[in-house]
Amino acid sequence: MYKANQLRSLPFFLPCLMLMASIPFIAGMAGEPVARGHFLMCKPGTHVFSETFMPGSVSDRWGIRAHYEIEGGMLKRTRHEPEATARTFLKGAAFHNVIIRFDFRFDGASEIRLMTGGGGGYNTVTQISPRHFQVNTAKRNNEFSPSMQGECAFHFKEGKWYTMTVEFHGDEVLAHVDKDHFVVGRHPIINTERTYLAFQVSGTGASFDNFTVWESLLRENWRKKSGELIAAQNARPPAMNRDARERYDLIMLNLKDKLSRNDSKYRELVTRHAKLQAELKADYPEAFRTHKELSKGIAKKRVQFRAKKPRFKEMESAVNKARKKVKEYLHSRHAELEQLPKHLYYAAFEQHRRAMAGDSRLKELEENIASLEVSLQKAFPEAFRNVEELVAQRKAYAASLKNNEDFSTRRKAIALANDAINDYLLSREPALKQLAPARMAIIRNKNQDENKR
Repeated sequence: MYKANQLRSLPFFLPCLMLMASIPFIAGMAGEPVARGHFLMCKPGTHVFSETFMPGSVSDRWGIRAHYEIEGGMLKRTRHEPEATARTFLKGAAFHNVIIRFDFRFDGASEIRLMTGGGGGYNTVTQISPRHFQVNTAKRNNEFSPSMQGECAFHFKEGKWYTMTVEFHGDEVLAHVDKDHFVVGRHPIINTERTYLAFQVSGTGASFDNFTVWESLLRENWRKKSGELIAAQNARPPAMNRDARERYDLIMLNLKDKLSRNDSKYRELVTRHAKLQAELKADYPEAFRTHKELSKGIAKKRVQFRAKKPRFKEMESAVNKARKKVKEYLHSRHAELEQLPKHLYYAAFEQHRRAMAGDSRLKELEENIASLEVSLQKAFPEAFRNVEELVAQRKAYAASLKNNEDFSTRRKAIALANDAINDYLLSREPALKQLAPARMAIIRNKNQDENKR
């Protein structure tokens, strides 16, 4: 399948009918793409949004920073911070029953994800790896547990374009690259408005194009067709070779999700365990603060200092002004930055900054930023505490409570409640008992290897 912006490189004398047949999206009279290709669960209805990433027409709804750029009519993951997992998101998403289709290409990345969310968290993740793709649902507070809806083996060749279609309707999802390679799933978390939509890339080297959203209209024969697809999906061999530990964890993941929605006994056990944990944490909060909670505490302290400490605000302002000078200096050396739209600016700015690493003036300005930041941190250390140090303190405090009779007794009660949950899970799925010995052997071997290092 050719991409629309690849057609410019084809011979001009290629017959028009051949061109029309090869393009996945053809602009209609009003500039809206016409849906072509396979749709399995739904028919495309009203056009909602589309993007071809062509210069001069890119929507400002894309939240793009230095990790992404628009180049050659494509959205591309840049080499900025190559070790980071980076997202670009669509602002103002408000989709419910829709079909989402996009072209993508692996150019070195290890994984591509289409992430959708709503109702206070993620709902689905279409996860694409070079050798397979799958659809996951997410955890949402105590309402839903995460699950994997299904997976499909497929070899996505490096440097080749593919089209992914994800159809949402009610509580069902169907992701496919063609009529034979698909993942079908059903979960109540899916039946919600998607107010968050993002591409996420692990590693650098991935490209996107022809992103389109239509309203979805359920096909009349879907109930019959869905049974056929589910049967075919269940009959497939696994998309990945998993060891005993990985198979155990996947079965456990889906079992917890299923029981949390359909089994009152399991919910009762989980509720009791959560209640005991919450009560202990309320009485000994310093022993249970998570990494995220500690990070939020530091950020909250900075907000408080800005409001109550004029000196903090003054010094922080000096840092921001120093950063602005770096920006102004780069603009003075590369005036074209002033004219770039946001979706091009951040990647270009970082590219010029790296290229000017040996520039003495830039080095002086960046050293000034570092000096001002050090002074600010020394003056207000509570606002810049190291999270890892706080985690170590939390662990030390928790360890000091081992001789506290009340704390120890309640911890044992929590452990027994957790054992009751695990025993119930094992009783509901015989495969877990069969895999447990091999799983534990893998864990022991891994721990031994780590201890030798």
